[in-house]
Amino acid sequence: MNKYILLIVLPFFFSCADDIEKEFYKVIELPLEAKEGYGAFNPLSSVISLEPRSQNNPWRKTKKELSGVPEEWNKSIVKQIWFDARQFAYQNFIAGNIDSLMFAGLKESWDFNPDDKSFSSKPIKSFTHIALSETPDGNIYYRLDTDNDLDFSDEETFQTKNETGIFGSGKTHSVKLEVYRNGKIEQQETKLKISHLPFGLIYNFPVHYTASMNDHIIQISNGFESTDFRDITSLIIDPDDSVLVYTPIELNEYLRVDNRVFQNLGVDANKMVLRLKEFPEDSVLFSTQVGFPAKPITGNEFTTGQEISLNDYKGKFVFLDFWGSWCAPCIDELPMHIETYNAIDKSKIEFLGIAGNDNKERLSKTIKEFNVQWNQILSNEIPDQYGITGYPTSFLIDPDGIIVAKNLRGPGFPDSLDHYLKYYFQE
Repeated sequence: MNKYILLIVLPFFFSCADDIEKEFYKVIELPLEAKEGYGAFNPLSSVISLEPRSQNNPWRKTKKELSGVPEEWNKSIVKQIWFDARQFAYQNFIAGNIDSLMFAGLKESWDFNPDDKSFSSKPIKSFTHIALSETPDGNIYYRLDTDNDLDFSDEETFQTKNETGIFGSGKTHSVKLEVYRNGKIEQQETKLKISHLPFGLIYNFPVHYTASMNDHIIQISNGFESTDFRDITSLIIDPDDSVLVYTPIELNEYLRVDNRVFQNLGVDANKMVLRLKEFPEDSVLFSTQVGFPAKPITGNEFTTGQEISLNDYKGKFVFLDFWGSWCAPCIDELPMHIETYNAIDKSKIEFLGIAGNDNKERLSKTIKEFNVQWNQILSNEIPDQYGITGYPTSFLIDPDGIIVAKNLRGPGFPDSLDHYLKYYFQE
């Protein structure tokens, strides 16, 4: 049964059309059910290096004494597999195995705060070990400490010979671990898959979750590289068994269910529930997601200095391109963009470039060299507002200001634009 909690929200600082004054909204908590496998998601994986740990490795003091590695293995190595990297770092900082300088760097780069009471100061089994040995012909033998007792003697030996591919092959193991929930340490079990690639081994945790909402099924993923939900909470609504490629709804993004709009607030790991914030029916939400109004943009055109905004293009499609003169893939695409721009009907579509992390001299030189004719805004703030993490990134916005596509590129770029124009204008 869905659980509703009534909260008071302060003025929104995320993607809202206006700063909404204090307003009531509902947060829905949906219980999660664990399912083996990746569901409709494309899983991420981590690499298990076959190189022994260097004496200068800053994690060297976290090494544990282990037993049971077969004596007949040639040049065997043992590696750690982390279930929860932040918990592992925190407990080793408390134990004095990593220093305060390194821990401060980890907190900043991993963006975590151990004062939020979701971390155990006592060591827990937030990791396990794998012992490996590679033969001259590239075959890899391994034992995984599935019961997490620091002893490999009671574990089965596996080999990777003749295994190929990332997810179609490999071995899925059941592994014991500990988690910290509601101030207590709990014993759990998860799935861990080991697969073989030409460069060595990779692993992930093939477990996704489901929640139900009315007649809809929501699949939930944490990316499969760990067992926690600290970084990723991806959602797919009502996936089927087809070969469709789904675009997951990420943390803090929006989803529509039965004409109601919600925000993905992520998973509360203590309760193991998915939290969704429901918006009033008349809310206008700006986003970077397909199907939502594009976030407003205002800036000065790079060449003329004249103020322009995304709103100036209402009534036309806009190809919004985040790029940089320093970005090699962006420059590779530029000739195709120019050819396409010269051929399009500018009464129906315009281009707008946002040059991020660029400098005036280099950008000016590139614009002149390629004879770029569409407006450009040089800005670091706008890419931040759009959450741009890689270049090039692009959005196609329809005449009503709604994002209809993302990252159109490659040889089919002109045809893709033509498709959307013909569909909208019913040509």
